Amino acid sequence: QSAAVDAGGNIGGDGPYWSVVEEFNGTAWSEETNYPQECSGGGSAGTLTAGLIFGGTATPPSPMHTESFEYNGTGWSNEADLNTGRNNMGSTGTQTAAMAICGATYPKTTAVEDYNGVSWSAGTALSGAARSGNTGSTGTSTSALSVGGAAPGISAVCESWNGSSWAESTALNTATNVAGGGGASNTAAIIFGGDTPGQTAKTEQWNGTSWTEVADLANARYGPGGLASTSPSGAQLACGGGVGGAGPNYSAKTEEWTEPSYVASTVTTS
Repeated sequence: QSAAVDAGGNIGGDGPYWSVVEEFNGTAWSEETNYPQECSGGGSAGTLTAGLIFGGTATPPSPMHTESFEYNGTGWSNEADLNTGRNNMGSTGTQTAAMAICGATYPKTTAVEDYNGVSWSAGTALSGAARSGNTGSTGTSTSALSVGGAAPGISAVCESWNGSSWAESTALNTATNVAGGGGASNTAAIIFGGDTPGQTAKTEQWNGTSWTEVADLANARYGPGGLASTSPSGAQLACGGGVGGAGPNYSAKTEEWTEPSYVASTVTTS
């Protein structure tokens, strides 16, 4: 993974939340133009030079965000709002064709919103239970997965999106919430870390039919940033996340996945 961006996040339980943005160039992280508002649990889509972040929440008791911001590689611009504020959602797609998948609105929801580069509109709802913390960052706006989450118990459910409808697919081997993930489509994905309960190092790979446990993260964590290439066997980044213990404690560690295992990468202390 030679180009990625990570924005915002939680650095202390119920706050404060961050607006810091860091870019990864394949070797090191560097701070870039801050996100316009403090945010944790937002959805994301797109690339390093054409990105989109939406929703999330500010330090409690602030309400959940509806705002969307586009990133052009150097700065942020405010775009159309979500119809409903939400955080800890699944998300996938590009800057001009994105999906916000379920999440906490509150209460948890099955609702999906679609973005066409101009506005958000109601999409096709998930077919199963409402949940938040699911990993939907796998695939595109026409071929995606919604995996795991809290519904309210921790879930192993996997739903597949074919561009017109959701259908339940083979479940994860281990139920997980707020995991990281990525992949090219609803036939190729990787899911890592999360809360099972308690932070986990487990990684599972999807081939379109079944999930297979592969090499663990070196550092168990929940809520990691998942910055993925377009292939589950290509380069992926797992960065940051919660590591439990007295605290709360959060990690600055970055690991890079190149099949069949993870290696430690640059550690950011920003």
